[in-house]
Amino acid sequence: RIFKNHGGPCIVFVFSDVHIGSPSSRLQELRSCLKRLSPDEVVIAGDLFDDQHREVSRDEAVRLIKKAMEILQIQPQRLYIAFSSSSHDPQLPGPLTERINGTEVVAYNGEILIDGALKAVATHGDRLIRSGVVAYFVDLARRGQIGRWLRRRLALGDDVWLIYGHSHVPHVDVALKILNPGPWKIYGVRRIRGNVYQLPSAEPLC
Repeated sequence: RIFKNHGGPCIVFVFSDVHIGSPSSRLQELRSCLKRLSPDEVVIAGDLFDDQHREVSRDEAVRLIKKAMEILQIQPQRLYIAFSSSSHDPQLPGPLTERINGTEVVAYNGEILIDGALKAVATHGDRLIRSGVVAYFVDLARRGQIGRWLRRRLALGDDVWLIYGHSHVPHVDVALKILNPGPWKIYGVRRIRGNVYQLPSAEPLC
């Protein structure tokens, strides 16, 4: 199901697949970018962590998100996290809305509908294709393919952006409103680094 949250400002900053805890994560590059931007509204499309795939309590989820915010050195007004459901990320007991150090946090292992001046659905994308490697080759063969499948499966309106990650293949389609910001973990054959994007312009910022 889609967890709905009323959004705020019409400009949001989007990134994905950080994989905190992996030696292959380009954390310093991402931190430097975010420090320059000082974003007020942030969407993370899953795989925020690399090694936290386990069921957690609400309190443990809040602790992990707080730690991630400290590592990324961000404190936006709003933070949306569409956690992975198949691997890497903690498995929450349900949708989470919590104020953490002054930031309004919305987190869920699934789809989050941001229903504000900017309308968007954020999802990791792994409910469609569980294997990240398979997802990589699907999106590499035809950029944004998983995004197009997700748009159809979720029956999104033409005014709603679809934000996803998982495949580690960056893709922007302004006409179809599909954004995969790509990964900050570079390893093996998956060596395409992602970016931080601004919506609704879909402009890469780093």
